[in-house]
Amino acid sequence: MCRLKQPARRLVIILILIIFLLSLSIFTGKFYCRYGFVEDLLMTGTLPVQGFFSQAGERIYVFFEGMLEYNRVLEENKWLKEQLAVEQNLNIQLMELRKENHRLREMLGFKRQTAYTLLPAEVVARDPSQWFETITINKGHADGVQKDMAVVTSEGLVGSVFFVSKNSSRVLMLTDSRRAVSALVQRSREPGFIGIIEGYPEKKGSLRMSNLSPEANIQPGDTVISSGLGGVFPKGLVIGHVVEVGQDQYGLLQQALVRSSVNFNRLEEVFIVFEFPAAEVETE
Repeated sequence: MCRLKQPARRLVIILILIIFLLSLSIFTGKFYCRYGFVEDLLMTGTLPVQGFFSQAGERIYVFFEGMLEYNRVLEENKWLKEQLAVEQNLNIQLMELRKENHRLREMLGFKRQTAYTLLPAEVVARDPSQWFETITINKGHADGVQKDMAVVTSEGLVGSVFFVSKNSSRVLMLTDSRRAVSALVQRSREPGFIGIIEGYPEKKGSLRMSNLSPEANIQPGDTVISSGLGGVFPKGLVIGHVVEVGQDQYGLLQQALVRSSVNFNRLEEVFIVFEFPAAEVETE
């Protein structure tokens, strides 16, 4: 006869003990009055065992209940994160729509007030190496755009078109050193004191007004506007505001540092000037 191995023998003994205790519990329940002493004796002997199994069962229940609660909390946390992401995305979209709405209102107001014929366009690209010099817009010769047309916003002058393709154009902004615009001070409007606005390489995004006569009446805070000379830019377009005034490197003429009225770093929508009244143009 084969003998049971030690673990199997222990398992059999435990099962027999459990069956015995259950049978005894049922038996003593039926004959409670007759076997009270025996039941008390057995209950006293088995109480530690029952306590152990009761505590073990409670711990197992708490463990699995905790696992279920943990999974539920994980799912709820995931759902809350998704909802938060959706809310944040909606808030960002709402903020962008408000900003766009504000810009479009300003542009619409400018278009209604001006005597120019304007074509709206969107900025679709920028060259990272020439961030403050050129932009690409989504209008080309299919829309009637031509080289040297002025480009503006409701804040002021941006630059002019220098390359045109079928459905897009590249704009050379005032901050590019290749772009020069004749300008005058709005306060004094002295036609004999015309300066040249060009990009200021020493300070990205800024402009310099040079070739000003020593007698030119110009002060910090003055508004600088286009003079209309040359026929490219209409007269009276706001260019920027004077920050400081000084002499050129030779000490013969005045020059001024000008802060542009246009934020070249945040251009999104612009206007192309198609036509402007002949009175707005002066020839050299």
